[in-house]
Amino acid sequence: MLRIIEWKRTTTQYVAILQVADRFEAGSIKELKRQGPETILGGILKGTTREDWYALAYDRRELEFDEAREMAKEALERYRVQEQRI
Repeated sequence: MLRIIEWKRTTTQYVAILQVADRFEAGSIKELKRQGPETILGGILKGTTREDWYALAYDRRELEFDEAREMAKEALERYRVQEQRI
């Protein structure tokens, strides 16, 4: 089950790291989906063909940190519901 393991801040984004980058094939992490201030980053898990989420990024110009945290919680709930359907 995914959870936020670390928050990072860049000059333009709040980034919720969900998994360590070492779990993914080298060079496979990319933007999977962008909607409003939220961007989902993901890649191919090593030794598989399965694409999974790596991080969630939120635009700092549009959101405060508390808003980004709430949106990340909601995104993780969407992920859980999606995974239960598979």
